[in-house]
Amino acid sequence: MSREKPSVLIFSEMFPKPKSSSSGVFIVERLKALENLGVPFDFAPVSTFDSLPIRVLKKLKGYSPSEPVESVQVNQKHYPVLNVSLGLRDRIGLIRQEPSSWVKYAQGMASAIEKNKNIEEYRLIHAHRVFPEGYAAMRLSQKYSIPYIVTAHGGEIHSLSYDFHTLVREILRNASRAIFVSNALMKDACEKLGYDMSNGIVIPNGVDTNVFKPMDKEEARKKLSLPLDKKIVGFVGTLIEVKGADRLPAIARELLKLRSDVFFFIVGDGPLLKTLREKMPRDISHFAGRLEYGLMPMAMNSIDVLVVPSRNEGFPATILEARACGAWVIGTEAGGVAEAIDSDGIGGIVGEDIEKSLSEAINSSLEKGLHLASSTRRSKIPSWEDMIEEEAKVYWGCMG
Repeated sequence: MSREKPSVLIFSEMFPKPKSSSSGVFIVERLKALENLGVPFDFAPVSTFDSLPIRVLKKLKGYSPSEPVESVQVNQKHYPVLNVSLGLRDRIGLIRQEPSSWVKYAQGMASAIEKNKNIEEYRLIHAHRVFPEGYAAMRLSQKYSIPYIVTAHGGEIHSLSYDFHTLVREILRNASRAIFVSNALMKDACEKLGYDMSNGIVIPNGVDTNVFKPMDKEEARKKLSLPLDKKIVGFVGTLIEVKGADRLPAIARELLKLRSDVFFFIVGDGPLLKTLREKMPRDISHFAGRLEYGLMPMAMNSIDVLVVPSRNEGFPATILEARACGAWVIGTEAGGVAEAIDSDGIGGIVGEDIEKSLSEAINSSLEKGLHLASSTRRSKIPSWEDMIEEEAKVYWGCMG
């Protein structure tokens, strides 16, 4: 499959950041697998970084400001980050979800890539996220007559405001192929945006089972200062409503009605952190903040159950990570949650009293003492290598 020069230009705003090493790690894992497979590619991480006024505004709203990043490492290679310069008005416009500011950001991405890459060297452009990255890819494709593909990861489909629908539908339709990380997400694009699915394909996220694997639970808990005599329920994600973080206090209250030996381990930060600290029972909860990605296998091994109370999702990689470490997963019907859980847990929980239903499912799994470390179960968990082989087939199909 190898060629002398890179054939595919891959770019994305999603990549690990100084204060969030887990951010966009699924992009880096894809790239590692592509390199190991021998697929010739170049990567352009692209972003805009926060000025002092934006840092202050983000802190007031409960978000962590971004820190400048010089490069992104993939195996032994470092890819310089391309910075898109935006004025204060447009930076505020991004926070307020104003279409004109987001389009300007996407145009800035295309310009930054043009200035730093020889576009004519490539035979295919691959944008991770339909918007804004997909808009930049479409502009470059039209200008240089190079086909492009997009991968939809979730939020740019299921949480998209109506103002963006026409534009995102155009990006999907003009792409040579549109990859979705779950069947539910592609269906959502069809029903919400009027996308006809004619060029769509589903390639889920994967997991590195050499990194995420069963280890001694007691040792993991000791290193993370977690109780050894409790049943630990984990939550991993940004503390926002779309991830269902606001449901955690009610889940805790309902679960305490059923059993007294539970403890909540909450990994992540976000706008709801202060509220959750106030509402969660203090003696049975621990807020770890954002953990370094290298600690995530230990965190997943420390829990008994991962709860995913999301309202919208693409295909959560955290579910695969938990499953690979032997944890049971309980989740809502949101997006690709049930697809990611597969048979290693309970997914698709719905109803008016969702918190009670989730707590009952958690209790049921704890009573059964379920643990999923067997080699048979782990063999069903999709690896990055398996998924990237499918992605490579899409590449070669689009390049002819």
